[in-house]
Amino acid sequence: MSTPAALGDVAGALLHGETARARRMTVTILQEADVRTEKIISRRYRFVWLANPKVASRSIVAALLGADPDAEVVYETNVFDMYERYPETRDYYSFAFVRHPFERALSYHTELHRCREGYEGSVLSIVERRTRDKFARFYGLAEARDFDGYCEWLNTPYGSDACANRHFLSQHLVIRAGHDRLPDFVGRLENLRADLDRIAVDVGMPAPALPMLNTTAGWQASPEALRAARSRMSVQVTARNKSLLRKRYAEDFRLLGYS
Repeated sequence: MSTPAALGDVAGALLHGETARARRMTVTILQEADVRTEKIISRRYRFVWLANPKVASRSIVAALLGADPDAEVVYETNVFDMYERYPETRDYYSFAFVRHPFERALSYHTELHRCREGYEGSVLSIVERRTRDKFARFYGLAEARDFDGYCEWLNTPYGSDACANRHFLSQHLVIRAGHDRLPDFVGRLENLRADLDRIAVDVGMPAPALPMLNTTAGWQASPEALRAARSRMSVQVTARNKSLLRKRYAEDFRLLGYS
């Protein structure tokens, strides 16, 4: 849903003859928030896992399918539609993992700009093409080169939840069923191993092996990598950026219990 501020921006651009700029703004504000992610349904252990992008999803998929190879992976669906399609899962134990909003925002910004060369005209890989398309779909995102600019952009109509990609959408919107209830258990990336063990106990499943498929996540990295990540965080996540991210993700901080 577009905001009055965004519509005013479009009108102003048209008034000044900036039709290309107005078109880019319109492409963004006409999008709906993307809450479609992977789900895993285990009928053996009667659980449903709800994926949350930028929260070790690849590792969690490998762990859960290792524990139950017969589990079904459901792609590109939101929670409400999954329950409609598989009504028996309404009674299953549901869980998801979240991540501190500061770290998640920095992780996504880093991922985007790691592929910036693809957007600027080199030979494109699949990941680079997807990155280029994201820059094209969200007005102002390509210009937010540093993390300061990204945090500011997130607080514009074009970085809001109204039209957000699931990678920067507020996490509670990704994992809530019909936006009205959280899963039975919400674990944290920062405590992934222990929380996954707790889930295994809750559903009667053997403790799953947890492969390290994304070393940038930090939860299972070497001490040296963790020190480097924390150093990067301390430099880029400034007091102003924290304030901007607290404002943008206020409901995540409230519902998910992050300080």
